[in-house]
Amino acid sequence: MDFKICENVSSLGIKVVFLVIYSINNTHYDDNLKNIISKFYDNFYKTYTQEDLEQDKNILGYRLLHQKVRIKDKSLIASPESLINLIFKYKSLKPINFIVDTYNYVAIKNKVSIGAHDLQSICGNVRLCFTEGNEKFTPLGSQTSKIINKNEYCYIDDSNEVICRLDCRQSEKTKTSPETQDCLFIIQGHSAIPEQKLISTAEELRSLILIQTEKKNNSIIKLL
Repeated sequence: MDFKICENVSSLGIKVVFLVIYSINNTHYDDNLKNIISKFYDNFYKTYTQEDLEQDKNILGYRLLHQKVRIKDKSLIASPESLINLIFKYKSLKPINFIVDTYNYVAIKNKVSIGAHDLQSICGNVRLCFTEGNEKFTPLGSQTSKIINKNEYCYIDDSNEVICRLDCRQSEKTKTSPETQDCLFIIQGHSAIPEQKLISTAEELRSLILIQTEKKNNSIIKLL
């Protein structure tokens, strides 16, 4: 599998770390990690405010990025802001599975967009390019394909199917499940997030995921 960012998308200041981890056990995870995540959300809810959100440079950077590409759909919010809004509403996040719970925690902690995709469900290579409007996309949780607007930056596989729309919506096709063992994590920033921040976020995520695997040298990190 190879990864590519089209030049016109790269010119927006978008940087991406592609992290691939193999042999994950996604059926359960360590109670210690569950406690760490739970305490983090509890503290986050008590200390982080709406005012903090409106002044957060990482969050504002995703909003500015959407403005640059003229995203008018107000429901298309970058994933770290969407997750924070869920914490404001529910005080925590509903547990889903080891992979999802772990990358959501790391995404909120670092205010960086992260998505996870079952490697076996991806067709060929992955490219981050502007859409032509003829791509297929089935949003996570839906069984119905949705029309993608032209000129949205999206992650697309070799079957011309969008696996992640912008930094907002993942696809039903590549969602993780208890059976997921090999996973592609996409860690995406913008011009205000330094490359080293993306790398350190990927390293933190990799360390937490590898706690749950028997093989410790089974991952790949690629920055584009």
